[in-house]
Amino acid sequence: MDLNLSLAAGSAGLELAARAARHGGPNPAAALPWAVPLILGLPVIGYALLLGAVRGRRAAGNLGLLVVLGMLAATAVVAWARFGSSSPYHLAYQWINVPVAVSGDQRFQGFGIDLAFRLDRPALAELLTVLVIVLAALGWHRLAARGEQGPVRFQVNALLFVLGAAGVLVSQDLAELAAFWLAAGVGTYLLLGHRWGTEGAGRRGRLALALPLAGDVALLCAVGILYSDFGTLDMQGLWPQLRTAPGVGPATLTGAAILLVAAILVRGAVWPFTPWQTAAAEAPPSGLAMVTGVWPVLAASLLLRILPLVASAGVPVSRSAGYALGVAAVVGPLLSLLGVEMRRSLLLASSGAVAVALLGVLYPASVAVGLTAALAVGLARAGALLAAASVVGALRSGDLRVAGGGWERMPATMLGLLLGSAVVAASGYGVVAQRTPSIAWLALGPGVALVALGVFRVYFAVGHGPLRRRRAFEPSRVREVAAPVAGAALLPTLLGTAGVALGGAGRWVAALQAGGHPAPAPAEARPLVALALLVVGFLVASIAWLRKDAALGLSATLGARELGAGSTLATLVLRWLIAVPGEAVRLLEERALPVVESGLGRALVVTGGLVDRRPPLVPTVLGLALVLALAFGLLSREVSW
Repeated sequence: MDLNLSLAAGSAGLELAARAARHGGPNPAAALPWAVPLILGLPVIGYALLLGAVRGRRAAGNLGLLVVLGMLAATAVVAWARFGSSSPYHLAYQWINVPVAVSGDQRFQGFGIDLAFRLDRPALAELLTVLVIVLAALGWHRLAARGEQGPVRFQVNALLFVLGAAGVLVSQDLAELAAFWLAAGVGTYLLLGHRWGTEGAGRRGRLALALPLAGDVALLCAVGILYSDFGTLDMQGLWPQLRTAPGVGPATLTGAAILLVAAILVRGAVWPFTPWQTAAAEAPPSGLAMVTGVWPVLAASLLLRILPLVASAGVPVSRSAGYALGVAAVVGPLLSLLGVEMRRSLLLASSGAVAVALLGVLYPASVAVGLTAALAVGLARAGALLAAASVVGALRSGDLRVAGGGWERMPATMLGLLLGSAVVAASGYGVVAQRTPSIAWLALGPGVALVALGVFRVYFAVGHGPLRRRRAFEPSRVREVAAPVAGAALLPTLLGTAGVALGGAGRWVAALQAGGHPAPAPAEARPLVALALLVVGFLVASIAWLRKDAALGLSATLGARELGAGSTLATLVLRWLIAVPGEAVRLLEERALPVVESGLGRALVVTGGLVDRRPPLVPTVLGLALVLALAFGLLSREVSW
């Protein structure tokens, strides 16, 4: 279904592009009918060319960059055309329309799925953010990962991923969104499992497939529940029917909202769903940066669009989601302090920033601020991971205990890591500043401080202090990476810095609130408290750097104990939750089934003579009629027991 939908979207884009190109004009609005479908049509064209015509590493890298640049140009044209309008732009292309009934409720007399596109200001900002992240990752990969296996395969997987991500952001139909969501999930699995052939890569690939699949199944179940009760999946017509559709109770809305929120938490990789990203820290750096930077944007986009459903489901759903995100905002960055692996620490610390951003989207008074924070976190996360990959390649180790001297030997890379860390830490500033004092501060306050501590801990360990010699490693041989490689890591962090600055700009917030969400209340803002939390995190990280060896040694010890506790828990789960049912199934197959089969065979042999005889017709018909009448009589509603 995903491939058919992708091909249908691509063919629709090409058809409308060719049709509108003949009638276009200098007016930017005339470019909309071809620019919008071209966003999804270009990756389909590049996908086909990579599969059928391109074989070289350089040609594949150039084609991947060209496709993403074309999508970025088409998105810029749409943004230019819609800059002065606050109303969303809609474009629909019929794909499936099958009549299934001629009577009954009119909502269920036909089944149809349209390729319905909706572009508003939040969607355009999200789309530009995603394309910049993918462009930076592919640019870094083209120069810094020349020895990576499967260069054409990597570009194919990247285009599948960007096609799914773009489709999620512009889809208006929930079935279409779910299909593109699954396509992005398949691309994610292929990117994280790109290095195959070893047991470790196999384990990472299975985890990257199995854990997110639970969230994808939750999304599909929610889509099925909504369609079974409303008969439509078009969000433009679905949300107004939430409280007026006949026969729809609060249980339906609550169940669908909980499933959608679960899908967002899993794919957003907030705690406890971080392992599918942290376990893939050894994946290709560009693929890891692409995946971990884009999915927070997709999660925030979906949460923004289902806010009417969450509000209609009642306070318990929004409260439960807030509690889950609050716990994730604290526990994720706290776990980043237990361990000394550079990329894992960055992922866990930034997962707290993702949780804080999603909390901002969930809270009505800070929707635009939370969305801006999610965009900034995605950009900064990708840039910081690319810079960390350059450091790991130069030091030949991701252990923070052997890192140091970054500013002396790799100043451009360290600038990218510093800006990425600062943006991740500061992304929660606007959310905390807009939140009124409440129980949520029990999570927001420590969460923001721990995020700052976690990311700056990595920065201080890498950027400052001596770089010591070790076996088969000479510090004097460490050199700065090529300027385009450092620039690819620096680009998203610079745009993330702009996103943090825009989070406090009133005109930007007003522009993103075109969807009708309430504006924040400036009188209740607490900017000094939010700034104090960031300063506390930074100061604690700088104090820990003064005792770098002792602090990192303690982190390594605690991380080893955490790993041991996790191994013990996994062993217990394997022994009691998996081995026992497995042993029961084995006994059933080896002992019980043969006994039953042999007994059944003997019974058939004994009664074989009866089977060959023809039963009398009249007594058999009368007996069956009597049995059926008795059964229907006992099961009917009129019989009282």
